[in-house]
Amino acid sequence: MQKFFKNNKLIVVLCAIIVFIALIGLSLRSQTQSPPEQYVGDSVSFGQRVVSYPVNFVTGAINNLFSSNKATDNKKIKQLEAKNEKLEAENKSLKKELDMTDASKYDAISGAVIARNPDQWMNTVIIDKGKKNGVRDNMAVMTADGLIGRVTKVNQFSSQVDLLSTNTRTGKLSVNIEHDSNNVFGLIDRYDNKNQELIISNINNKDKLSKGDKVVTSGLADQLPSDLYIGEVTKVENDEYGLAKEVRVKTGANLSDINHVYVAKSDANSSAEGSRDN
Repeated sequence: MQKFFKNNKLIVVLCAIIVFIALIGLSLRSQTQSPPEQYVGDSVSFGQRVVSYPVNFVTGAINNLFSSNKATDNKKIKQLEAKNEKLEAENKSLKKELDMTDASKYDAISGAVIARNPDQWMNTVIIDKGKKNGVRDNMAVMTADGLIGRVTKVNQFSSQVDLLSTNTRTGKLSVNIEHDSNNVFGLIDRYDNKNQELIISNINNKDKLSKGDKVVTSGLADQLPSDLYIGEVTKVENDEYGLAKEVRVKTGANLSDINHVYVAKSDANSSAEGSRDN
């Protein structure tokens, strides 16, 4: 009898295991959850949300704080770098101006560029000095790096300056090209926008010139002071007909980037002559 009960218990256990396995298989195959499973899932997810919301809030706040600080720091660093570069450029320009002797020699008027028309960028600039400051027509205008042009229109508080690179200039600027101890006279014919160079034409083939020769104003026929630095010779070649030399000159001043200028009121010679006349 006992053996019979033992066998029945074994059969019941085996059946229970089989039924349990079958239920697990059905639950895995079914895409819908039973109410108890849904309840358990919702309870677990609710608990996860209760715990995760504060954690995510704090974590997000910390991340935003650090990322915001990082972005702010990067922005400040870039601003400081840009400001530092600007200050270095200004410092370099001021050092050149301190070494500039032409300003005192020609009783120069210090001024700033206040307007520049984009479609006339390489032709003219407007400066903040006019008749009230002693500016007159045909006065030379320069920077610490050299001559940039001359005054062509004067108002009470502003003036227009025609640049050396202008293509609207009515008169050609006369210059001297200093080669060794000799001066070779020439006229600035035009400006090569592509290569950013002045071109002096009709130089006698017999005149000796070379790269690196200094170019200055001649003081003849232009009403400009003599010996104002313009630039250096970059190339000497024959013109298209081979009858004369053509000289290319790189200006000392950057004509496309002009901010601070000096207007030469007079030169030393004219001041001396004026004092003798008096």
